[in-house]
Amino acid sequence: MGHIPHLYVLPPWEASFLPLTELQHHHLHRVLRLEDHAPVSYTDGRGAVGTGTLGPQGIRRGNESQMPRPSPALTVAVAPPHASDRARFIVEKLGELGVERVLWMISDFGQARAPRTDKSAQWAIGALEQSRGAWLMSIEVDVALRELPLPIWVVQPGGGPLPAPTGDVTLVVGPEGGFSPEELSRADTTVGLGARVLRVETAAVVASALVLHHLGRMNT
Repeated sequence: MGHIPHLYVLPPWEASFLPLTELQHHHLHRVLRLEDHAPVSYTDGRGAVGTGTLGPQGIRRGNESQMPRPSPALTVAVAPPHASDRARFIVEKLGELGVERVLWMISDFGQARAPRTDKSAQWAIGALEQSRGAWLMSIEVDVALRELPLPIWVVQPGGGPLPAPTGDVTLVVGPEGGFSPEELSRADTTVGLGARVLRVETAAVVASALVLHHLGRMNT
């Protein structure tokens, strides 16, 4: 059996058929050239998942179940890079890894603006579908470091080894100009990623993967 598409379908699911967006319809029928009765899987991004088949009205619903919310949770607060493609990389890769929240952070030395909310949302949906996930990553903009949920782990050159997480964690990454002393004073700990200086997007992905691994989330 070939690749089975995984689709994000907005709730509520009330009818026996779930509607497709124009973009989904085009991708399934024109790009993948799928025909009626082809198998698909789907999610509402809130833990509900199902398997069904394509039909003329959308997706014929099949077996469905509810997946528990991943725990402990990982939030990543990142100062947006200047280039849109780099911001997209952050959203897509963190979404594929299963990060719960991305917060575009306001920082003392950060100068770039966060990408448009609708753009970030579409990137997150694409990551959810690509990774066959059940929970859609949430995205917030213009969040200050002092507003972040504790504990706060700042990714910083020269920081210490990654602690063993025991619960929810907030990782803080960037900006390209570094953190001010006041911002660093708010950190519960600083985490180093080796001797090399990484780009913001690289550091965000590497640090997130390490934390998720320590949380036991990379094996589920």
